[in-house]
Amino acid sequence: MYALVVSLAVACVLLQVTHCRPDFGIQGKISGTSKIVERAILAKQHFLRVDDYIIPDQKSDIGKLQDAAVILQAIGLQVNTLGPALMDTITTATDDDQGNVETTFTLISIARLTFEDYIGVVLQEQIQNLETLLGVYIRDQLLDDFFHIQARLTALKGTLETLQQAVQAAYTAANGGPVSDELIKQFIDVDLIAQLTRHLTLLAYRIPVLTYTITSSLENIEQGDDYFYGLVQDSDRVLNEIETTGTDFYQRTVEYSTLVEQTMNQLITDFAGEMVAATATATQLNLPALTAAIAGLKTVQDTKLAATLNAYMDLYVPTILELSTMLPIETNFSFLPGDNPAAVLVGVLIANGPFSRFCFWKYASLLHNLLLVSNFASECYDREYNRLSSLQEALLIEIELISYDLEIVNPYTAVCMYLPSSAAQRQTPCATEYSAYFGAISSAFDKKLTAFVKLAEIELKATKQRLSVCWSTRMQQTLGKFETIVPQILACADNGPNA
Repeated sequence: MYALVVSLAVACVLLQVTHCRPDFGIQGKISGTSKIVERAILAKQHFLRVDDYIIPDQKSDIGKLQDAAVILQAIGLQVNTLGPALMDTITTATDDDQGNVETTFTLISIARLTFEDYIGVVLQEQIQNLETLLGVYIRDQLLDDFFHIQARLTALKGTLETLQQAVQAAYTAANGGPVSDELIKQFIDVDLIAQLTRHLTLLAYRIPVLTYTITSSLENIEQGDDYFYGLVQDSDRVLNEIETTGTDFYQRTVEYSTLVEQTMNQLITDFAGEMVAATATATQLNLPALTAAIAGLKTVQDTKLAATLNAYMDLYVPTILELSTMLPIETNFSFLPGDNPAAVLVGVLIANGPFSRFCFWKYASLLHNLLLVSNFASECYDREYNRLSSLQEALLIEIELISYDLEIVNPYTAVCMYLPSSAAQRQTPCATEYSAYFGAISSAFDKKLTAFVKLAEIELKATKQRLSVCWSTRMQQTLGKFETIVPQILACADNGPNA
């Protein structure tokens, strides 16, 4: 008669058994024993799936993500090893004419005790470490999962002990002879087999819950890692974009001064000959007042216009460079130490609480938009293009007005030279009138040229103040939101939609 022998698959070799089959050696004698094999195989398959998930590659610098992933996979790997080993001892049967029942069931006990020792000792330490890293939710879930698994193992232990006693009693009753069908039916009833099947079934269907807990936690870790890493990458990109935006601002607005410079230089060049001719005419008229007035205008044309242009360029270009670099901040404020909102949100996700995913998706986009402020820089700079362009237009108009003053000097001076002979006596009064007129124009130039530079100075200062206010406002809005979003995230983690 086949003895009920349950051992590890390798134990068949160690016991030098020539043939093993998963039928308890009594399948043909007792109805329902085939279901034991089916349920044990099902439980083994579920155990094997516990460790199907691969640890994600760590990309962010949140160390607890990798530490938690390692612990979770270690739990999965050990369950994946110990569970199937236990099922193998139950599903492996061997021919044994000697009826060594105690040895057979000892192998089952060893596999079961190894599993239970892991749950009682090593697992507790692993769960404690997870709680330190991720919080209480994942701990509670794992404790609940293993509570049910332990309960099934305990029930399985009692049924197997009863089965061992029944098989041993059948062998004892046979008194060394073959165990008859009557003895089997007498000592090993169908209810006992059904009870064992039930325990294996309940165990099998509890394992997927554990699998879900581990895999969903690892998926959360992977998603949290991807999210945080993506924020860091995007934040670096944004800082580069802010710098690029500033560079574009400099290149575009410095061109405004280029046209002003070219127009002013062209003005100086255009009237150089005119002022020489006017000076010669004034010398010929030999009126000191006219000569002095035109000399003053020639000084404007020869030196003051160039000096004014240089003062403007020395002011405008460095200031535009300063404005183009004032928005980027010295550090990446998005990832300052302390209650980093991104790290808090990732922590809520990987804690695997009842509202973790809800809260993550609720705040992920909001936080992403708060941290990525490149549009703020563009918005602040964009407002200044038209204003600085208007400054350029005002300065070009001033240059045009200067040209109106200079273009009349030579023609008006020459008028006095071409009076008719009948009015020759009017030449001196004519020149005197123009000398007074030109003197007034010449004396007004200092104020005009000072105003030329002052206008640029005022507008550039206003641009700097507007940029500072615009940027500070955006940053205060963001930092102000940072102060409230962390409590909101934590409240959401506790209360979900009711937060």
